[in-house]
This record gives sequence, C-alpha cells and structure tokens, in this order.
Amino acid sequence: MIRSVHDIASRRKAWAELSLLYLDIDTDDVADDVAKELADTDYSMGELQSILRDEVHPILRANLLVPAGVWQAFDQDWLGEQILRRLARPFWLRAPSWFFPSMAKRIWSDLAPRIARLRESSPRLESGTGDTP
Repeated sequence: MIRSVHDIASRRKAWAELSLLYLDIDTDDVADDVAKELADTDYSMGELQSILRDEVHPILRANLLVPAGVWQAFDQDWLGEQILRRLARPFWLRAPSWFFPSMAKRIWSDLAPRIARLRESSPRLESGTGDTP
C-alpha cells in the first residue's frame, strides 16, 4: 500500500526496475542488475513481491504475451500513471492481479533468491529483508 508522496517516489524506482523484467528481451541479462537495485531498497521481500504481483504485473503482463512486445523500455510516466490509476479504483473494479499468475510467480521465483543473496552478503541491506514469502 502506498502511504505517502515519498513512498510513491520510492515505488517509482521499484516499478522502473521491475518493468525491465517485462520487456521482450532475455531477462537473464538484466535480472542481476534489477535484483541489486531492489535489494538496496527499504522494502521487505513481501513488499517487493506485492509490488511485482499487484502493481507492475497487472499493467505489464500483456507485453509478455504478444509476439513483438516492447523491448527497449517502458515509458515510466505512463507506467506510474497506469499503476496509480489502477490502485485508485475500488478493489472490485481492478483488473485481477492473479490473471496469468504463473508469469508473476516465475519472475518472482527467479528474482527473490538473487535479492536475498545480495541482502545476506551486505550488512547495510539486511535491514530491508523483512518477511520472506
């Protein structure tokens, strides 16, 4: 849940990093960099998973389903606007975040161990680990 303007700024950074995993590219090339940036946030593992599943995935999942999707980068202003618009709707009017859940689960199952390893190896990052799913 977004709590403040500061949180929106932090969220936008997480959204930008996670959006890289929805590009029509070999995400193995960017997954380590994404994990490094996310490991350096104050979000717990549970919060990061929720940001992926409930905020980024519902907006960008279609890009993984089309033969020639966006491959360079998503417009971050557009992405933020779409996510905030979706979150402003009553829960029952939102597009379900669980639609194509295997895609989000696959992305998270690859990303989570990378983030956890980085946080375990860096004392500065350990404070952001919170609850692990």
